[in-house]
Amino acid sequence: MLVSVVVSGETSIRQSEHGREVEVRLSGRRVKEERATGTREAAEVVVRDGDGREMRRWVRGRFMVRGGAWDAAVARRAGYAVEERLPGGWTVLRATTAEGALTGRDEAAGWAGVVEARVLTGKQQAKRVIPNDPLFASQWHLNSGGAMNQINVTGAWDSVRGTGVRIGIVDDGLQTGHPDLQPNADTAIDHDWNDGTPDTPEPNTAFDYHGTACAGVAAARGGNGIGVSGSAPGATLVGLRLIAGFTDDADEAAAMSWRNDVISVYSNSWGPDDDAQTLEGPGPATAAALRNGALTGRQGKGCVYVWAAGNGGGVKDNANKDGYANSIYTIAVGASTSAGGAAGYSEAGSNVAVCAPSSGGLGIVTTDLTGAAGYNSSDPGNNEPADLAYTGSFGGTSSAAPLVAGVVALMLEAKPQLGWRDVKEILMRSARQLEPASGWTTNGGGIHFHDKFGAGQVDAAAAVELARGWSNRPAMLTESLPVSGINLTIPNNTTSGVVQTFTRTGGPLVLEHVQLTLTA
Repeated sequence: MLVSVVVSGETSIRQSEHGREVEVRLSGRRVKEERATGTREAAEVVVRDGDGREMRRWVRGRFMVRGGAWDAAVARRAGYAVEERLPGGWTVLRATTAEGALTGRDEAAGWAGVVEARVLTGKQQAKRVIPNDPLFASQWHLNSGGAMNQINVTGAWDSVRGTGVRIGIVDDGLQTGHPDLQPNADTAIDHDWNDGTPDTPEPNTAFDYHGTACAGVAAARGGNGIGVSGSAPGATLVGLRLIAGFTDDADEAAAMSWRNDVISVYSNSWGPDDDAQTLEGPGPATAAALRNGALTGRQGKGCVYVWAAGNGGGVKDNANKDGYANSIYTIAVGASTSAGGAAGYSEAGSNVAVCAPSSGGLGIVTTDLTGAAGYNSSDPGNNEPADLAYTGSFGGTSSAAPLVAGVVALMLEAKPQLGWRDVKEILMRSARQLEPASGWTTNGGGIHFHDKFGAGQVDAAAAVELARGWSNRPAMLTESLPVSGINLTIPNNTTSGVVQTFTRTGGPLVLEHVQLTLTA
């Protein structure tokens, strides 16, 4: 429960966020988060950039410093607790108050060896909410013998079921005691960043239904005579409860790094608001955690981060505006409908890697909170299963992402040596085109591409088969082509835009990703 309390206060600092200098100023409002072990207070801050735009965020008394040679004993002598160390050389420190975090950040900037210091400003991330579409109590998206749009997975189950592969469900919780999830749940390494009980990811049954539904799509236990099956019915589920409350850069970085030695796949059905106006991505610690996990996790083969592309298609949002889904270290997943068309809510974007069937025409049947809580809580006759522990009303890219995460688990059981880049390329090369006459192109690497579908719909059996005989790509190379002093005017309200050419010299290469960094 969140309780607002108004108090006085006018502390402010200036720091860099996402490449621009911003002012962070306390607004004077407090929120108390009630937890199992007591309450924690967060102070609202107003983040204002150089153009006067304001964003509301929250400070929970934490700040970060980066530097390889600084002495943590200095922080302790100054009264700051050292909480944890994160990828990228970041260390999280805690002050006793929100004001203390702001003043502590300014103080830390002057410590010897500190390269950068920043106060942690958190926000409540938006769950990839589902659209209100008709429901159907059948797992048509998995049924290869049906006439509906599906991922061709039953053939793959003859040889692999995701056994031995851990999938981290990064969401608002996971009901580990659910009869269709409990056999696959690893409760020894799960974690909760939202509550005072970090060793359990159990959701607040009053309003945290999302993660349990995602978990069922990925790895509900199949073949046990009850309920439903996930796309990887033998995979192991790890609940990583992150988005049930405010998150900040340190929380998100910790979740992306959590046990990345044994968690192979992280399923993420959340991100910035899908309102067509929000342009936002991971903070520096989270960006470093994604890179570190992809490059060094899973004993050096790289963790696979699957991300929902977003549900803002109805308001013309674009997946490129989401810096989490747009990272080269993630696999952005769009959604198709039961009829095989583009889901209206699914966001288009050059970063969309593949798509998977979800709501649109019919809904997705998956696990729900047990008892009279969750999506299926009141009217079992309204296209919902009679068993309240399941729902037929799930969907959106929130469902498409864990569906693909399960397919990745099948691939990794078939060939555990696959690297993170190999997984992404196999998914794209084995995907099948939908609506083949509409909007498709073929790139220089021979991969067909569509703004809505990415390389196409995931084909689980084809991906597993391709994975078995795959030769891993060589180590990734990175080249930079800097151009300065461009000074071009970008015209408003035109489709032509402006053109800038980057010329590369040198030998041939396989081009996998392009990142453009610009100042506008």
